[in-house]
Amino acid sequence: MDENLNEYAIEVGSKLRNNDINTEVFLEDKKFKAKLKYADKLSIPYVIVIGEEEAEKNKVTLKNMTSGEQETISVEEAIEKLK
Repeated sequence: MDENLNEYAIEVGSKLRNNDINTEVFLEDKKFKAKLKYADKLSIPYVIVIGEEEAEKNKVTLKNMTSGEQETISVEEAIEKLK
C-alpha cells in the first residue's frame, strides 16, 4: 500500500471513530484475501476497501461480509449506513 493510500485510510478511520463507529485500520502489506480473512475471523460485519480509485475520488467501497454485497460511496454515506 503506498503512502497516499495509508494517509487516506487513516483519515477515513478517524472520521469513522469520530462518529462512534468501532474501527480498525489494517495497514499491513498483506494480500487482499488475507485481509478479508482476518476481518471474517474477527466477525467484523463490514469492511471498507480503499484503493487508488477510491482515494482519487474521495470514496470508499463498503463491503458487507455476510452477503458479499459491496458499493462505492462517500465516507459520509458509509458513516450513515454503519450507524
